[in-house]
Amino acid sequence: MTYKIICYGDSNTYGACGFAGGRHHADIRWTGILQNSGLYDVVNLGENGREIPSDQWELNELTEILRREGDFDLLTVMLGTNDLLTMVRSGSAKVAVRMEQFLTEFLQVQPMVCRPEQVLLIAPPSTALGEMAPSSNGLDEACRELGDYYADIAEKLHLHFVNASVWPVELGADGVHMTAKGHQIFAEELKKVLAGRKKLLLTATPLQNNLMDVKIEAGAAGVNRQHM
Repeated sequence: MTYKIICYGDSNTYGACGFAGGRHHADIRWTGILQNSGLYDVVNLGENGREIPSDQWELNELTEILRREGDFDLLTVMLGTNDLLTMVRSGSAKVAVRMEQFLTEFLQVQPMVCRPEQVLLIAPPSTALGEMAPSSNGLDEACRELGDYYADIAEKLHLHFVNASVWPVELGADGVHMTAKGHQIFAEELKKVLAGRKKLLLTATPLQNNLMDVKIEAGAAGVNRQHM
């Protein structure tokens, strides 16, 4: 039995290579590694530069894609890094507010398209911009803080949650994008989460009374349909 997972995110879901330019091969991306495990049918909806949706057309676009995809078991949402980079003075709290508003509106307006128990909110891997410029240490800290904020959002909205900012993911020279090794580490950590919490993928039964722990620690382009 395979589970269908739709992955909605930014360039680290898309598989961008950072300073080197281009895109990692499908087999290298974390989405592709999940796909190749034989356990998951993965649809990659990563897009370079994507921020947390705040406009109606973005919600409509996501809704239409999900409708077109038909039945699915899990929607992963990993966003927030680009918001921090463009909202430098706002900090993680403001980014979290944007995420809560997006998820709340999306789930309330489209309950027949996606239910809360079908959503896995992922706090993105922490950036490492401070390694290039110490003045950017604050951005790295803000990225790590998203984990706590997102955990609260997940608990409030009855979503699943995992904090990838505590995973030992390797980043490239730009301090933002995952290397090939980083994608491998990310995929292995996520596989542990999915394998250890099978109920997360059994959407035939409502999971709101059996949600996974909202604080999971370490170890535990285009929007067209792409199997990755």
